[in-house]
Amino acid sequence: MTYFKKTYELINKGPKAMSWNHYEERITKEWSDLLEDVSKSKNEKIYQDFFEENPCLIPGAFGLIGRSGHAPYPGAVISQPQLSGLFKRIPDFMWIANDSGTIYPVFIEIEAPSKRWFLDNGKQSDDFTQAHNQLAEWRQWFSRPNNVNLFLEYFQIPTSLTKGRAIRPLFLLIYGRRSEFEQKPYLNEKRKYLAREDEFFMTYDSLAPDYNARNLLCVKIKDGNFIGISVPPTFTLGPTYADWHSKIVGKEDAVKRNRSITPARKEFLLKRIPYWDAWGKSVEKGIINTRDEE
Repeated sequence: MTYFKKTYELINKGPKAMSWNHYEERITKEWSDLLEDVSKSKNEKIYQDFFEENPCLIPGAFGLIGRSGHAPYPGAVISQPQLSGLFKRIPDFMWIANDSGTIYPVFIEIEAPSKRWFLDNGKQSDDFTQAHNQLAEWRQWFSRPNNVNLFLEYFQIPTSLTKGRAIRPLFLLIYGRRSEFEQKPYLNEKRKYLAREDEFFMTYDSLAPDYNARNLLCVKIKDGNFIGISVPPTFTLGPTYADWHSKIVGKEDAVKRNRSITPARKEFLLKRIPYWDAWGKSVEKGIINTRDEE
């Protein structure tokens, strides 16, 4: 019987991951510098790449309605999930967040921070209208029951997660800068009334690193596989995420690409990832201490 004992072993003397405090300080500075660089404010791809490298900046991992204590599936944000023939426009990112009663697919649209919400006459801009309508298209698609089943199958969401849970998609638009509303309280108030049900709007200035997302990866999905894009320098191995992270291939390549992880730490991770993948796929896991990590 393994139910009442640990079935995994930790290596406590390996090289440590970057501390959260160090990472948070660094990434906050880099994020601020990027936002203030006017030459890059129209280049959406720069922000897409930055978010991919730093998933902890992307809101929604633990829900947008309140705060869930459950991690998103599969322990990662999904970049540009391509459901061929299903969406006219691919979401920039998606979290599969959840709590004890609901699964929340969080569809995220980002637009260049240089784009304005309103024109000088107070009418909403065409850029904003187009981005806002995109959320409506995703909602329309998800309103069809057959598409919900297709979604669950395509993203390989296990029945252990879906059983007894409702499916409620949420839609997040990251758009524009807070400075547009300085000295214009009437426009700031008007902005609040533009969101439809289950929609959330945020400016780029409102984003900040989330400590609880320090072990979350960024992945793409292709040919039925989750493929690792990035692993944060704060990433640790252990039983908490091993099950879901074992479903992600290419984590080793993502580790190698990260220039913020020291060579010694990379070597350690490359040796230990196969161990935790095997443990994550095992049936009997015994007692788990969520504080155990290496």
